[in-house]
Amino acid sequence: MNRKYLVLPAVLLAAAAVVTAIQLWPSPLKDLRARNLCLGMLTEKTAGLLSDGMGGRVTVDEHKTGKSGADPVFSTTCFFIRVPEKATEGPLQYTLAVRPANTLNNPAKGATGLPDGRSGWVGPRQSEVQVPAGCPKRMKAGTEYVTVSLEVAPGVVVAENWDDAALVAASRTVVLEAVDHLAKQYDCEA
Repeated sequence: MNRKYLVLPAVLLAAAAVVTAIQLWPSPLKDLRARNLCLGMLTEKTAGLLSDGMGGRVTVDEHKTGKSGADPVFSTTCFFIRVPEKATEGPLQYTLAVRPANTLNNPAKGATGLPDGRSGWVGPRQSEVQVPAGCPKRMKAGTEYVTVSLEVAPGVVVAENWDDAALVAASRTVVLEAVDHLAKQYDCEA
């Protein structure tokens, strides 16, 4: 057999091995997404902080929209749902989404700002917090900002007896953990 015919298959085999190694190589993005809920943004413990208090467990439905091949963090909305014992579905607790933006929304009524130089606001029913300034470029967002938004379902508000301070505290923990985990995934921590 002529050796010149073996060069191309050897090069193709080496290229395939490199591609496979890169895909299987551990990374913060892959690790957090495999270990946590909602594309790696929340731990199971934190995901259960906003609940209507009716028992059961919190599950996540990741609803994907948009183009395939694009980073799913921008085309996925996570619906956190309480599933009562011995049931298959339950009421919505809250939604979490990540969106690129060129402008920021005004704070919702009753919202408070964030400490430590973080950008965004947290309210009892809705919150929006921006990832650190270096993240949009690393995330290939094509915008100046990337915002993590949280919307709390009315059932959770009623369960907290309209205690805005409790809702804001739980919402702050949820949304800041989501932002921090995204920053770790994309290696753009503040």
